[in-house]
Amino acid sequence: MYLNTIQHNVSTCSRILIVTEEQSLQEDLRISHALQNMNASGSSSAPLGATHVSNKAKSAAPAPEVVCTANEKEALALVEAAAQGHRPFSAVIIDGRLFYGKDYRHIINRLWQTQRDLHVVLHAVSQLESFEQIPIDLGASPQLLVFKFRLVPFEITQLIRTLTTRQGTETQTSHRNLSLSAQLLEVTSRFEDVSNRLRMEQDHRKQLEDQLCRNQRLESVGRFADAMAHFFNNYLTAIQGHLEVAQHTQNDAGSSVLPPATLKELILATQRAAGVTSQFVSFNRREYLQPTPLHLGQIIDGQASMLQKAIGEQIAIQISHNPDLPCVMADQAALEQIIFNLLLHAREAMPMGGRLMIQTRQLLIPDAAVACQIHAEAKPGDHIVMTISDTGKGLTPAELTGLFDSSKLASDQEGGADIALILVQGLVRMQGGWIDARSVLEVGTEFSIYLPVATGTAPTPATPEKKLLGTNAKDEASTILIVDDEDSVRQVMEYVLTSQGHKVLTAADANEAWAVWREKSAVIKLALIDVKLPGGVSGFDLEKALAAEDPTLPVIFTCGYSPTSLSNAKELKAGENFLPKPFGMVELLNIVGQALLQPARL
Repeated sequence: MYLNTIQHNVSTCSRILIVTEEQSLQEDLRISHALQNMNASGSSSAPLGATHVSNKAKSAAPAPEVVCTANEKEALALVEAAAQGHRPFSAVIIDGRLFYGKDYRHIINRLWQTQRDLHVVLHAVSQLESFEQIPIDLGASPQLLVFKFRLVPFEITQLIRTLTTRQGTETQTSHRNLSLSAQLLEVTSRFEDVSNRLRMEQDHRKQLEDQLCRNQRLESVGRFADAMAHFFNNYLTAIQGHLEVAQHTQNDAGSSVLPPATLKELILATQRAAGVTSQFVSFNRREYLQPTPLHLGQIIDGQASMLQKAIGEQIAIQISHNPDLPCVMADQAALEQIIFNLLLHAREAMPMGGRLMIQTRQLLIPDAAVACQIHAEAKPGDHIVMTISDTGKGLTPAELTGLFDSSKLASDQEGGADIALILVQGLVRMQGGWIDARSVLEVGTEFSIYLPVATGTAPTPATPEKKLLGTNAKDEASTILIVDDEDSVRQVMEYVLTSQGHKVLTAADANEAWAVWREKSAVIKLALIDVKLPGGVSGFDLEKALAAEDPTLPVIFTCGYSPTSLSNAKELKAGENFLPKPFGMVELLNIVGQALLQPARL
């Protein structure tokens, strides 16, 4: 763009303004210019004022346009008109004799105010007073030339040629600088764009790194929860086993240290704790739940006493249900965990006490348009809404917005998410529902859980048989190998099985179990093996070694982890070859009895 402009300006003739009272100077300048540009044939190649140039003279310098005026006022008017018409003069040549008795400084400064780059040539100034001071008075400008004596037409022609050449060079240099500045500006703009993109990529990378750190922390929490669930399930197995033994002893003897109702409540609490533990492990492993038709009101009422103890007597719980509510399609352990976590959140919001309300109602969402108005995750259909509200301190808009945002944990920043609420949201979504939260500062917070209505009816809960099986005959008694690293679990299992007439051999790890097997393999009819064993040898490895010795030996695996989290190709089926912890006496005796009654494996 700039190169084209440069070429066009160089080829344009310069305009010269001569201020003098000599009427014949313009003609003299034309003749002088013609003589100076005369070629070998004797013809002028560029006569002054010519508008066309022959082919032979195309390389000659273009003739400038010369305009003459007799006084400084007309000169000022011509310069102003030329500047406004975008045809400025390149130089003004002034006869200094016109300035006798006049302020030359004011006139020249007016010219420069009109056109800053105008060349001003003063000649014949010898008769002016203090003419040596003229360059100093005018600021020694590079646009000023002062000659003491009068210039003749030949000298003026030479001067015009020099000024024209200089102007062309300056114009070309100026436009080249403009072109370079434009290119530099473009490069700078590109650099800024690249820098901005790099900054955005760095910010995005930092966000990804922060998210990775959060995910790693969550994964570490999940692994820790997995391990803790294993230990808790071991302890719950021992607790539940001893409680059931105490209950069985009470039924036989008719007396006990604890009242029957207390034993029953302890066993029920143990089973619920086991359900919560297994549900947390299942969510951590991203396992899918298996929803069934459930009476939501019955589940809430059944947990009411335990929930009241969990949140404290300073908080009053009010429960209300709409009558004749249909069943929801949900997992019971997941529902219990959802309710428990929301109540714990409400307890933290009411440290000085308050009131907590649990309500259930039915809601029909007719179509997708209505669903969008209710919630972003809402779906058309029939739903049961469980609302849990408190009278606590409430949440700010920022806290409410980031309540379920896993990228903003409450431990990291103010207004962050609570990991327990993220767990609740995940459990609700896995059952086809959604959760909504509303809050007002100093008034309270309300959580609404929307669950789909079940198409079927809730199954009648089967009451498990809580008494021990009858004592086996001597010919039905068997020798059973129990391998578990937890002493309390081995003790309760040994007590239950020996009470049924079985002979029990125990081992704490695979090496000890292998030593027992090498000595008693002929009489061992069944092996109960914990999957997670110390010493670097798992229960699966031990089972393979035993199967190599005796392929007919039935093996039952036990573990406090979820079966899908165990890295093994063997298919584990609860009630057949897998006894998940925690378990009670009935579950233990049933799976052992079934394994002993099955025909020998080929």
